[in-house]
Amino acid sequence: MGILVVAGCAFVCLLMVVGVALTEVAMQDRRLVACADALAGASVAGAPLSPLYSGQETGINEEVARSRVDVAREELASSTCRVGDGVVVDWVEADRTEVEVAVRARPSVSFVPPAMGRIVVPELTRISSARVRGVSDTP
Repeated sequence: MGILVVAGCAFVCLLMVVGVALTEVAMQDRRLVACADALAGASVAGAPLSPLYSGQETGINEEVARSRVDVAREELASSTCRVGDGVVVDWVEADRTEVEVAVRARPSVSFVPPAMGRIVVPELTRISSARVRGVSDTP
């Protein structure tokens, strides 16, 4: 009877550990989504608006957008972009009015050793975009 009680307690403890680990991964996934959104927004934040007001086409330079993303990632590394071992920007694509940013991170899980974490814990990847709209565009 004692063995069954110990086995039952061990099983309940295992379920609790798995539940905590899944919650940690889910929370860090939400943080990665917020980070991707913030980086995409930062990439278009300094876009010149004068062509928009004159009715001309605007262009977002991909190199400038990438540099804005890198600066924003460094600034947000201790807050919004604090996910696992750190957020890595995979790519930044820009066209005339829209920028897409892809980020990835491997979340850290409390109960998983770092060496085993690379095997067991999934790498999270998220893509976000931001768009510069003209004065006459509707939201």
